[in-house]
Amino acid sequence: MTSTSSDFLNEVKNNLKLGSGCCIQIYGVTRDTQNGEYAIVIEFKNGGNLREFIKKNHSILNWENISHILRNICIGLNDIHVNNYHHKDFHSGNILNQLVNNGNIYSVISDFGLSCPMERNAEDKTLYGVLPFVAPEVLRGGEFTKAADIYGFGMLMSEIISGEVPFIDRDYDLHLAFDICEGKRPLIPEYTPEPYADLMKSCWDPDPTNRPTAYELQKKFDYWFNIHLIYNSSKSIQSNEQLFIEKVFSYEREIMWKTRLAELAKNLHPLKKSQNLLTSKRLDFSKQLLAIRNVKTNDKLETKDVEMKKNDDGI
Repeated sequence: MTSTSSDFLNEVKNNLKLGSGCCIQIYGVTRDTQNGEYAIVIEFKNGGNLREFIKKNHSILNWENISHILRNICIGLNDIHVNNYHHKDFHSGNILNQLVNNGNIYSVISDFGLSCPMERNAEDKTLYGVLPFVAPEVLRGGEFTKAADIYGFGMLMSEIISGEVPFIDRDYDLHLAFDICEGKRPLIPEYTPEPYADLMKSCWDPDPTNRPTAYELQKKFDYWFNIHLIYNSSKSIQSNEQLFIEKVFSYEREIMWKTRLAELAKNLHPLKKSQNLLTSKRLDFSKQLLAIRNVKTNDKLETKDVEMKKNDDGI
């Protein structure tokens, strides 16, 4: 069996195991009679991927339906993790959306070609992905964990609130990988509600053990969604915490956010050759990152030795 055939069968198997609820449904497999290539038949989503959906439908977005979108994504991600799988390729190109007649938006996770059971992660060290969505510990060559998927989700939150793919102004190369490993994160727009910003930053925490779980994220977005729903339906909010949430997720901030999305939709940032926004590519920076880190560590030690010598000499 070829590597390509093996990868294809792996994706079919993963789709059958994980495709339910907020993960894409698989209907079968088909074969192109012209070239003999196989393809997976999945359910159609009229909104396309999340990146395209935001660009084309920014006028209908609000805090309520964004909370609902993120909640659905977390439900799907939690289902993956409960089944002891990792997605391993989590970015906005793999989130598909359905816009229904009543204005509701339903989002599902797709593309399980790189997904695998947790016990197989130690066997397969090959890394593919869209660079800004890959956790720093994985870039360094560490084992993929649930927390690495959560890091990618944090970058998804950044893309939604800013309207741009993280680090769209940078080449997706070794220099960016190094900066990410050193703690570089996307800028947070000033209109971002504080609870949203805090949750997003917790997802991209450099320490994987500090990141929330998919279930914890799901409960948070469910809570926010219900507050917006209740407030918009009856204007009745009880607790101080609920009042605070509705205050920081204000209409004024929502307008600022949507204005930015509209401007970006008209003036798309030109892509660099290294930027693969929808297709994951192999990322092999771990040895280079380790070498750079060792050089920087040695430089720091040499600088410290010089400073200590100056102090000893009374300079």
